[in-house]
Amino acid sequence: MPASYTKPHLDLPAQVQLLSSRGLSISDSQHAQRVLRTVGYYRLSGYWYPYRQPDPTGVGRADDFLPGTSFDQIVGLYDFDRRLKLHLLDALERIEIAVRVQLGDVLGRRSAYAHLDPTNLDPGFDKSPGGKPSRYQEWLRRMQEAQQRSREDFVKHFRTKYDGWLPTWVVTEILDFGGVSTLYSGLQRRDRDEIAADLGALDATGAGNGSALKNWLQVINYLRNTCAHHSRLWNRNMDVQLAPKHLGPISRLAHLHTGPPTQLFRVFGPLCLVLFLLAETTDDDAWQQWRASLLDLLTTALPPTGRDLVEMGFPLDWRTWSLWR
Repeated sequence: MPASYTKPHLDLPAQVQLLSSRGLSISDSQHAQRVLRTVGYYRLSGYWYPYRQPDPTGVGRADDFLPGTSFDQIVGLYDFDRRLKLHLLDALERIEIAVRVQLGDVLGRRSAYAHLDPTNLDPGFDKSPGGKPSRYQEWLRRMQEAQQRSREDFVKHFRTKYDGWLPTWVVTEILDFGGVSTLYSGLQRRDRDEIAADLGALDATGAGNGSALKNWLQVINYLRNTCAHHSRLWNRNMDVQLAPKHLGPISRLAHLHTGPPTQLFRVFGPLCLVLFLLAETTDDDAWQQWRASLLDLLTTALPPTGRDLVEMGFPLDWRTWSLWR
């Protein structure tokens, strides 16, 4: 039977005292209390974990900190991660909007309400496994709920002037990105491949690879949720990862196909994907500016924390890759 949690609640001075007793250098106790009050002991503990000494058993970490570790280093790492997520959200917004436009355009060509007729979609999307609702039926339910919740003026316009049903190119604007990604996965193959080609997801023949873009959108959605929910990103093990088999034919991403797995299950791989998709969806000046800001963040904000880009999955030669040069 699992043990009951018995640790007592500690007030802010006691939290600072506990950290200090474990070897953490704290030069300003009042400052440390202010940080713990606004960021939280538990959230910050995810950032000081790699600064703790290895456990003598060889499994995990002990409570005591590595010699020379300061509270300011940990706060700096937290701030680096916060700035990285904010910077990523700027790029993810641009990519997400481009995907919404492409999806609404390609599916909308079939009819204004193509999304309401499963014959316009992949047959497998509307298959019911064991009598359970199909993926399409689940998506349709979520879409209808999103429409009912929406307070957007354009949704109110369709409710009052028309029959209330939204055309495809409007539906893609009210869905969360998970719903957009699900709808894309349910398109007919030629529609998926057309959008994939427009976004640079190509196979070995140079044709659009809808399977690749399906995987990429899942990775983007996971990355977006991590950033939007303020979860730790900098050395995160990504639960949703890039499929290496789709990366080889794309010159700017081919290194990920042949490199070590850490490039894919840490944040380096998704960062490469964001850079690639941003180049496909924005003008050169905007892309160069976003990349320059990212490089500045990686090379100036992280080193003072004593951490290394290797912990984020970066290979030693990353600056030689075409995406990063």
